[in-house]
Parts: sequence; structure tokens; C-alpha cells
Amino acid sequence: MATVGIRPSSQGQAINLKDFEINYDAETEEFDMECKKFMNEFVGHIFEADGYSTQEDKAKFGLLVQHQEGRSWFAKFVDGQRVKSKEVTEFAFYRLVQYFAVCLFECNVADDFAPATTLMNMCFTYNFTSTNAIGRTAGQSSKQFVYEYLKDQPIWKSLRFWDSAFLMAIHADRTKRIGAMSGWNTWDQQQKDDFEIGEENSAFAHLASFLYMMNALGVEKNDREIFRNKMSTIGNLREEQIRELEESIEILQ
Repeated sequence: MATVGIRPSSQGQAINLKDFEINYDAETEEFDMECKKFMNEFVGHIFEADGYSTQEDKAKFGLLVQHQEGRSWFAKFVDGQRVKSKEVTEFAFYRLVQYFAVCLFECNVADDFAPATTLMNMCFTYNFTSTNAIGRTAGQSSKQFVYEYLKDQPIWKSLRFWDSAFLMAIHADRTKRIGAMSGWNTWDQQQKDDFEIGEENSAFAHLASFLYMMNALGVEKNDREIFRNKMSTIGNLREEQIRELEESIEILQ
């Protein structure tokens, strides 16, 4: 494998890889394809039992996630792996913790909330079963999730991130439901009423889920209440739904 040389260029930071120079400050199609190829292989190594990443690969990962293309492809490939298994080996688990932390830090610096939202969901997805967890009797197993090791990430403290993540989730749900139906102008009143109920239920379900994750990640109670009030209004939730959220110890304790 050719040596990866990192050096400054007149246009910014560049890297020489296999006799081909890629400008890491240029958002080009060529750069996007390089990010896609690298992240596909890099993420594959994370999940492989005998997966190994060289120091050069780790350095390149650190450079690529400073750019939107790198963060986006990393999040997409990590998300794609969950169809194979949500429970991973201990080695894969701690690799995920390490690389999630790097990417989430860069997402926060760049206000790049889309890949951060994907990684947040993956933090509550990937897990491994440990028999050596603190506070457990010797030999007693305990399922651990990635989020438990990433509670100190600065991005969780940003209400702008949570607002964006929630609205993206609502929009994705709406797009799926609208895509399965004919145009609004052809609907009868019952169909329109059913759609509005679906919107309301979607907002409530997502809000409950988000408040749970915010609590688990250590977001301050006052910030969770601000978020709940704002999104309850945006989601047009009923009073009884809002009250149910207010009374939930698990998400607003």
C-alpha cells in the first residue's frame, strides 16, 4: 500500500494517496466518490471480527469527517450495517464508540445535523452483551449501548440539533405516508381527517422517543421541557397527549 502523505497546499489541506492527489477542500464529485469508497471499506472493517484499520486509514478518516461528504457516507454505511446485526462484538462496539465520537465532534463544529441524527439513532441501536459491567455480579450479563459512552458529546447540548433532528424525522414519516397515497386534491374528507390524525400520532410518537433519548444522553431537564413545549405546538398535539408526556417519569424525570 502506498504511503499516505498529508501536506498543506495552496488551496488548503491535501493528501497524496496512491499517486493520486485529492484536494480535501474541494467539494467535487471525484471527492465524494473517494469518500464513498473509503467509508464503505472503513465501516466494513469496524464490524469485521478480525477487522483492522491502519494508522493511515485512521488519519484519513479523521480528515474526511471534517467534510460533509465524509460524515454523510460514514453515517450511511454505519446505518446500513444494522440490517445484519444490532448486537456486535466487544471489539466492534468500542470501535463504534471511538469513531462515532470523532464524527459527532465534527458534526457539531460544522452544524451538520443530518449525519449526526443518523449516528444518534445508531447510538441506541448497536450494543454488546458484557459480563464484566460495573455494578454487576461476576458472571451476570448486561447489555450495553453505544450512547452510554458518548453522553459527553457537545452536540447533545444543542437545541438546534434536536430541533433539526425531530423535524427531519417528522418529514421522513410524512413523505412515506404521502408517497403511498394519491394526490391531496383527490382525497375525500375522511382520508384528509385520517391523514391529519396520522400526522398528530407521528409527532407524538417521535416526541416521546426524542425526549427519552435526550434524557438518556443527559440533556438538562429545562432544555427538554423547552423542546417538548416547542415541538408539541409544532406537532399540534392534543392536551391529553401533552399531559401524558409531562407525566412520564422516564422521559422527563
